This record gives sequence, C-alpha cells and structure tokens, in this order.
Amino acid sequence: GLGRVGTSGRAPSIIHHQLFLLTVFHLRFTMSSWDRSRSIPWSLIRQDGDADAYKEQVFRSLQKEIITTSDEEGTSKNSEGTKTTSVKGVPYSTGELFKTAAFGATLGSITGAVFGFMDSMRTASENEVLKKASNQAKSRYLIEGTTRSATIFGLFFAGFHTLKYGLRVAANPGEVTEIGVAGVISVGTLAVKPAFRPSIPYAAMLIVMDSIQFVWRKSD
Repeated sequence: GLGRVGTSGRAPSIIHHQLFLLTVFHLRFTMSSWDRSRSIPWSLIRQDGDADAYKEQVFRSLQKEIITTSDEEGTSKNSEGTKTTSVKGVPYSTGELFKTAAFGATLGSITGAVFGFMDSMRTASENEVLKKASNQAKSRYLIEGTTRSATIFGLFFAGFHTLKYGLRVAANPGEVTEIGVAGVISVGTLAVKPAFRPSIPYAAMLIVMDSIQFVWRKSD
C-alpha cells in the first residue's frame, strides 16, 4: 500500500517533467528564441524542487541561444557585404603579374638599348676627348652607355606595367586611367634623380607607344 502511494505520489512530478520537455522541444523547432522565452508555461515546471532556480536555468539557456543566433546573423550579413563590395577589380594572379612585368622589362630593355646606343654614338662623335680616344675606349663607352640605358628603361617599363596591373586588380578603372596613373608615377620616379632626367623624353615615348598599342587593339 505504501509502495503504491509512493509511486502515485511521484507520478504527477514525472508527468509534469515529461510535458515540460515535450513543450520545450516543440517550441525550440517551431518558434523563435524570443517567442520561446515568452511562451513557456511555468505551470509545467516541476514543483518537486527549487522552481525559481529551474526558471533561472531556463532563462539563461534561452538568453545564451538568443545571443548566439544574433552573432551568427551578424556574421552572415558581414560576409555577404564583404562579398559584394570587396571585389572591384580583376582577380589577382601571380603568373599574370610575372608575365606583365617580364613583358615590360623585355620591351623596355630592347628600346633602352637602342636609345642608349644612339645617345652614346652621338656623344662619342661630338665629344673632343672621345674623338681622340682609341677604338677600344670608344667601344667600351658604347657598351656601358647601351647597358646602362637598357637597365634603366627595363626597370622603368617593368614598373610601369606592374603598376598598371596593380591598378587593374585593385579597382579596374579602365585602360586609359591605368596608363595615365602608372605613367605619372613612373615618370615621376625618374624625375627624382637628376641623372635619370635626360631619359624622361624616351620614357614618355615608351608610354605613348603603349597607348598607341591600346588604341589599335581597341579599334580591332
């Protein structure tokens, strides 16, 4: 008799606890965190223990879930905004950058070697000291002038095309803007050193040649 009384005494507590778990499970998958926090029936909370502590535990669990959900939504919005605003230019490629710089260095070196040889020949024919120098000295002077000019223009035109590619990756403003901005920066770098300033007209000629190539390519 006592056994049955004890069992029947615990039955309401067990039933209330099971109903509470089923309600929480239902609310978790059918309602938002805020609605769940407002809609839990406190009458289903078990009464065989500290009800206030149990309510506080439920409140903390729901509050933690609300904060986690808010953080996930904010992260999702930030990632979506980054996707739409960060990519403005063309995708970066190390291979493409290397090919662009190599093209500029090759074309600049060849053009610079021609310019350097012509300048050295003109100087050798006009300078009184070089006129009296031996052929070996004249040849050495021509080689040094040609090599120096080829190096300067190779670095200049490689930097020019690298700047163009950097602008294309960063913002892709268009070929005209890329040529203008990269040209100003490259020529300005040459103008910093007085020794390089005589090369500025030839450097500008290279940029003009690149612009003409762009116009021809666009017309085709």
